[in-house]
Amino acid sequence: MVRLSTTLYLLLALSAATLATLPPPNNAVALSMGGSSATYLNSFGIENNVATLAFAPASIDLSASNRFGLADYSNLMLCGNLKLSQTSVGFSYQILPLGALTTQKAQLGISKKLKSNLSVGIALNFEHFSSTDAFYQSQSALTFNAGVYYQINKKLNAGFQIYNPNRTQLLEFPQERLPANTRLGINYQLADNIKLYSDVVQGSEERLDLNAGVELIKKNYVIRGGFGLNQLVALGFGWKSDKIQINVTAAYHNQLGLSPALNLGYAF
Repeated sequence: MVRLSTTLYLLLALSAATLATLPPPNNAVALSMGGSSATYLNSFGIENNVATLAFAPASIDLSASNRFGLADYSNLMLCGNLKLSQTSVGFSYQILPLGALTTQKAQLGISKKLKSNLSVGIALNFEHFSSTDAFYQSQSALTFNAGVYYQINKKLNAGFQIYNPNRTQLLEFPQERLPANTRLGINYQLADNIKLYSDVVQGSEERLDLNAGVELIKKNYVIRGGFGLNQLVALGFGWKSDKIQINVTAAYHNQLGLSPALNLGYAF
């Protein structure tokens, strides 16, 4: 059990230390804007800010990414958003291999409009940690996240989310808890086809991180760019029709290298 604790701690610490933000961007759109995602309206909001689901379109989306060109370090996430009048129900499944450790996460969330410009949301998350080394035991944990999304006016929106505020215990002895984090973001419509996004993220025992991005929309095409204070720059491109949406992104860390990501989405 001590060896399990040490292994999980080192791997989780490595994950936090080598990524641009905590938690890392979970899809190509968020990655393309340096991690800014607290006010972006898509089904990945179930993790980035669950309150945004009430304003996001109904869709099912798949995201795949590779971190820093490492074969054993990737991310796959499937999520969906179902609309029910003033309420939306979101779901997701995510698998993140990191060397000998694999993290799987299943999420179920609900978001409701309290007013025409205000929504709140909450999601439950079941996380399972396993290792390819049979010596180490598997561990599971139940966490939650809650958020608020507010359309201040026609051009400015704000969002806030807190994730795992009670620091769910992973191991009893030696005691080890999963990290908590908070995310506060805004987006501003600079012009009819230009939007600016920015988030500040605070993780447990981590320095405050700032993410910023810009989105340029031209008919069915989108170009995005962004950066994070932790040495991340990114560029993304998207195309969409009435039903289909495709987004590709490449992010670069000046010490760890290139991270590509791809989103495929279907609106219904």
